[in-house]
Amino acid sequence: MLRSMRNHSRDRRPGRCRQLHARLCAGLLAALLVWVTPTVAVEPCQPFEGGRVDAQLLKIMRDAARHGRLYRVVPGNSRVGFCVRHFPMQEFRGEFTNIVGGLALPQADNLEYGQALLMIHTTPLDVSDESLAPLVKGHKFMDIRHYPEIIFAGHTFEWLGPMQGYMYGDLTLRGRTQGVVLKVSIDVTEPGTGELPGRIFLRGTGQVSRYRFDMRSNSLTVSETVRLCLAVEMVPWGS
Repeated sequence: MLRSMRNHSRDRRPGRCRQLHARLCAGLLAALLVWVTPTVAVEPCQPFEGGRVDAQLLKIMRDAARHGRLYRVVPGNSRVGFCVRHFPMQEFRGEFTNIVGGLALPQADNLEYGQALLMIHTTPLDVSDESLAPLVKGHKFMDIRHYPEIIFAGHTFEWLGPMQGYMYGDLTLRGRTQGVVLKVSIDVTEPGTGELPGRIFLRGTGQVSRYRFDMRSNSLTVSETVRLCLAVEMVPWGS
């Protein structure tokens, strides 16, 4: 009987090995898909679907992609920051680094054209004063637990020159949307193969009232005005 049990156990080993081999192959395939999927071309601006921004703006951005005028944010090389004054005459600075989105460059015959979409994930957040970080991240101010994303939708450009001007758009923060104007400039950091550059760097500054986003706490010790600054590196969509 013991010999029979040993033979039976020996007979089952190949099946177990095959099952283990199949599981390992499946795991390896899944791991490969995780790495390969980001390089596969997908529809531009997917994170902004589901009513997050105006459908017409999505269409314009996607039309720009088909004509080679859409640029996407380069992960890791872009920053969106804010600064606010607080008692006693000090400045709190915060910086977001997890950003996705893109910019549609204007057509040569229509300088008013130009749209931008930026989705700013509120974590991670680098700050100048860690002792104030819980207050800024908490429900009285940014409330990042309930509002993990900030969206900027730039719908109109006023070009003052070939690569500088004003970007008019809407900022959605804490579930509230307010108009904002950014003064922007674009630097070409890498030439392209055609008329459009291969890599650009967008810089912008502006300011908002935190009260308009229902952040009214600590009004005696924290300034109402919040200054915004962004530095975003972009490359053509699909590259």
